[in-house]
Amino acid sequence: MGHRLLLQNARVIDGVSNEAISGVDVLVENDRFIEVSRHSLSADADIVLDLTGKTLLPGLFDCHVHLAWDGKKDVGEQSGYDSRELGAIKATVNMRKYLETGVTTVRDLGVHWLGLEARDAARNGVVPGPRVLASGPPVTTTGGHCWWCGIEADGEVDLRKTARYLAKRGVDLVKVIATSQPGGSSAFPSSTKTIQTAFTFDEMAALVDECHNLGLKVTAHVGTPDGIDQTVRAGVDSIEHGGVPSDENLELMLAKGTFIVSTIGGSWMSADFGHLIGLSDELIAMIREKIADPNRAIGLVRAAQAGVPIALGTDQGSPATPPETIITEMFCHLHYKVAPEPMVVIKNATSVAARLCGIDRDVGTIEKGKVADFVVVDGDPLADIEDLRMPKMVFQGGCQVVQDAAVIPERSLYYPRKSRV
Repeated sequence: MGHRLLLQNARVIDGVSNEAISGVDVLVENDRFIEVSRHSLSADADIVLDLTGKTLLPGLFDCHVHLAWDGKKDVGEQSGYDSRELGAIKATVNMRKYLETGVTTVRDLGVHWLGLEARDAARNGVVPGPRVLASGPPVTTTGGHCWWCGIEADGEVDLRKTARYLAKRGVDLVKVIATSQPGGSSAFPSSTKTIQTAFTFDEMAALVDECHNLGLKVTAHVGTPDGIDQTVRAGVDSIEHGGVPSDENLELMLAKGTFIVSTIGGSWMSADFGHLIGLSDELIAMIREKIADPNRAIGLVRAAQAGVPIALGTDQGSPATPPETIITEMFCHLHYKVAPEPMVVIKNATSVAARLCGIDRDVGTIEKGKVADFVVVDGDPLADIEDLRMPKMVFQGGCQVVQDAAVIPERSLYYPRKSRV
């Protein structure tokens, strides 16, 4: 018998049930849940915690992050001029903030190769941080969106070779820029050029086929119905941002099992805090007008109503989009009626996100046998989603890493991690 932790009398949101379950005892041994019971457990335990009045839920996911961006400067400038050392420091700070926000898994979608290095540093206990799934640099056309932090590739042969190179470097998934403004763009482009499909269908199909042959999921940055049609027909596993899909897009996504990763909370953060990073009054006014539109997320609303699975992301690292934006993202899902109730958005940030990432056999729910990544908060997030801010405790692989929204350095750095999910 290994190290045991007994959690008593918790209100549990398990990521599976449609209602919270009160008066639950949870037993953790080493890095796994070994018992989740509505009855009082009397097992011997090294640590016993009384969670009366508190809610226990799975560790949150942020499925669209850029760990080496700081959310304060233009992303193109950071990608072009930040040293690797500065990028690594930014990633270290952001990973710590993610744990303090209750996020135990992130999906890093590229700033050069730093996401992979951040992943390995967190996995090996060098720095405190969430589980990281990293794509490495995004795949884009020559001169396409994100050319300044991606791998430019053209033609079917070149794209297959790029997929093999990314696999060789050890990525967990591949991100492709499927729609782009000619000449690329930055976070807030001034260009009036029309966003268009970047690759031919045969190019996209070749990339996806090669990635799948290598055991890698593919996600597509896409913003138009034509782009959604092309990428989904080619077999991508998910699309980022969502855009405004057509009825035909939604039917195809349902048939293919394609996920959407939402990123709507960043605009709210820019509206509230953009002045702190130097965004112009004119730009902030434009953003505020955009978020005031009740139909602003209509594409996501229609997708959710159609049954397309939606996982939560933030585009963290973009202007005024820090790690804590994940809670704002959850608020936006409720505000715009993407999710009809808090339970749905919590599932989208836990169990649905785990399915998207392909690690749902091990994480994303509070169930016997799963890795014990979980968050404890005061109050009831089903009554007020804002109760998820400032978590009381965060556990990763059965060990406490956060107390009162602050990382516990000695535990986060030195506890033995047996889970390698």
